[in-house]
Amino acid sequence: MRIHIPEKGDVATQGLLFRYVSLYSDPRTWNDNIPVEGESIEIPVGLHLLVDVDATEHINHITVQGSLIFAPNEDDDQHQRSLDANIIIVYGGYFEAGTEEFPYTSKLTITMHGKKNDPTLPIYGQKVIGVRYGTLEMHGVPRTPTWTQMSASSSAGATQIQLKESVDWQVGEYIVIASSDFEGRNAEKRQITSVFNDGELTIVGFETPLDHGHFGLEETYGDKTIDMRCEVGLLTRNLVYRGDPETSNDNQFGAHIMLHSPGNESLIGKIEYCEFTDVGQAFQLGRYPIHFHMIGTIHNSYAKGNAIHQTYNRAITLHGIHYFTIQNNVAYDTMGHTIFVEDAAETNNLIENNLIVQTKRSWSLLNTDQTPACFWITHPNNIFRGNHAAGSDRYGFWYDT
Repeated sequence: MRIHIPEKGDVATQGLLFRYVSLYSDPRTWNDNIPVEGESIEIPVGLHLLVDVDATEHINHITVQGSLIFAPNEDDDQHQRSLDANIIIVYGGYFEAGTEEFPYTSKLTITMHGKKNDPTLPIYGQKVIGVRYGTLEMHGVPRTPTWTQMSASSSAGATQIQLKESVDWQVGEYIVIASSDFEGRNAEKRQITSVFNDGELTIVGFETPLDHGHFGLEETYGDKTIDMRCEVGLLTRNLVYRGDPETSNDNQFGAHIMLHSPGNESLIGKIEYCEFTDVGQAFQLGRYPIHFHMIGTIHNSYAKGNAIHQTYNRAITLHGIHYFTIQNNVAYDTMGHTIFVEDAAETNNLIENNLIVQTKRSWSLLNTDQTPACFWITHPNNIFRGNHAAGSDRYGFWYDT
């Protein structure tokens, strides 16, 4: 089977890049030994494995030196695929769930399993997608916008809110409404039951009444206007990366993604419009939902438009990297510093238009995580622009230069 994947910057810039793939469901791919639960598999150089089954067995360890590719069902945007694994290591290989030009348009859930005392990989740990000298492409359906603000206040007991702009949000999806009072933990998560858009007025409804009032107005004092409108973020995406729901919350031991290989541009990680939940590992240094670690310059990598919620250890960490873009993300219910510039060696990164809601103190990591910040900033040579810190146990923006 042949699929085409046009890639910017590829050697075949004047045409299409083709990958001749082998099907996961085809016994010939496995010499008549299709993987069973608990097995480990290797995808060697030269093999491009297309996952065409709705659900894989629970695989212990996947090593990707060739390609591991997930293709959507082009005729059904509600079609569901799932992958269950303990560890996935992309070692010089290629992992694809959608591309920039062709996002994954149906539904995919990647669930990572594992316990604290299970075998781990050096550096990368466990319950992880690790990338070393490889490429990670995760592209869900773009959402517009990923977050916005209210345009009118809502009282406790209300079952709808009014927004300042039109949204593509759908019935059945989840939103978070930030706190707008003196208690930062009064954010509220609700499931959408109705959406009204007429171009001028946008109203989102939900069944469970609000427990708190939420302010949605701008205040004018003389010639000065202060924007006090409460933020609302979309938490649902069609491409989901998560820790297993059976144990992750009880142990505060979720899934994580770690991208690390020494050397400038030695890997590529493009993660956009994905949902991360039950992620991050408390009491574990370096085990964060999205973690770019000690690479150097990474001009071609980014984290855009993602929803990261119910995380036990940060949301996005920049450690020893430069020229990285973090844009239009929503993070909610995070333990510890949420967007974390780690060592003050990180420069020329763009952190723009992100919404952080309900950053919670953590007793499991650094001393400073007991007084956490939505944005922990350690070097002035980075661009922070258009971000909103909407509820923290201590700080919104903390400059520790």
